[in-house]
Amino acid sequence: MKTNKGKGISLIVLVITIIVMIILAGAIILSLNSSNVVDRANEATTKSNISNAKQVAMLANAEYELMSDTEKEEITLRKHVEDKLKEAGFKEDEIDNVIDGKGNLFKRTIVDGVVIPEGFFHVGGTKAEGLVISDNVEDEGQGTSHKTNAEDFLKGNQFVWVPVENFSEFIRYDFKNNTTLDTNYKEIVPEAGKDREVEKMYASVQKYKGFYVGRYEAGIAEGMTKPSASTLALADGTNIPQIKQGIEVWNYIPWGGTSAKEAYDGYQGNDSANGAVKVARSIYPNKPSNTRGVVSHLIYGVQWDAIMRWYKNSGINLQDSSAYGNYSGGIKKAGADATYQEKNIYDLAGNVREWTIEVFSSDGRVNRGGSFVSSATSYPVSSRNSNGPSNVFSSAGFRVVAYIK
Repeated sequence: MKTNKGKGISLIVLVITIIVMIILAGAIILSLNSSNVVDRANEATTKSNISNAKQVAMLANAEYELMSDTEKEEITLRKHVEDKLKEAGFKEDEIDNVIDGKGNLFKRTIVDGVVIPEGFFHVGGTKAEGLVISDNVEDEGQGTSHKTNAEDFLKGNQFVWVPVENFSEFIRYDFKNNTTLDTNYKEIVPEAGKDREVEKMYASVQKYKGFYVGRYEAGIAEGMTKPSASTLALADGTNIPQIKQGIEVWNYIPWGGTSAKEAYDGYQGNDSANGAVKVARSIYPNKPSNTRGVVSHLIYGVQWDAIMRWYKNSGINLQDSSAYGNYSGGIKKAGADATYQEKNIYDLAGNVREWTIEVFSSDGRVNRGGSFVSSATSYPVSSRNSNGPSNVFSSAGFRVVAYIK
């Protein structure tokens, strides 16, 4: 006679096995939750979604910039970017992570106490060692290691945060000779109630406790040929400089014009004439069309001296820059040598001397830092030199800085 005893035992074993698996599964889930693995996985997914959303927003922003004025009258930048994000399937909260209520791309964040402005991304570094940002989302989190292969260069324009913790020390000083500044040197100073670049810059430095300086000397515009003579005709503000590694340095450029005082547009530095003053302002202009969280301009003497104070307080030699400056061998591309930097700022000493807003007497404009034809001790990073504002040299270029809006 047949019996179902074997089947009964098998069923009991199966039930017990299932119960054991459920208990084990529950234990594993509890373990994962207690170790935050699930939370970390969710966080990683969220970060990935935000990163992808930023990529779409960047492309939409570039697309908007290519639109005609007539097309822009029909749709705002925020609406255009928002539509593209929705088309890509992003949710409202993900969209809110890349566009703020004012339509600015990418909300500003804070890293190590430093504000990362709208439209910029933290590349790497700390406030003490030189915090680097870029205006290209692909550079986010890439670190500050020096790239030698052009294919590995960062994609965007890069800036380094210069801390000014004590605003009372935001003054000009002759660090080369460690004396108070010669009265021959002059510079526009802020004046209350004036809607001018200098006042806004000073106010920003005081509020945010610092400013951003170009990580590299200003490089030539995309598609522009390497300068071999005066670039006066090209320095009209339509050729936008690049602040990137491996770019030909924009030399043979005049300061621009002959006036150190206010020009027709209310700015100090006569940018009605072509030159470094005008070009430096072109990258992130003080105009509604600039959706980035900064305004760019030519470096002021007081800003250069703020870098000098930072360097000096960090034990960097300001009297002999031979260890970190190109003082021989001809001009090099921006950031060509990893040794020519301090605080992640490249070629501040040597390579090309750099125009500043500062002036000397009535007809001289100040350039700083020495060049590849200078002496590292006679013209160290802290040095000042003077030339006529319309003069051009193979050994003279400029550096862009930016204040937070």
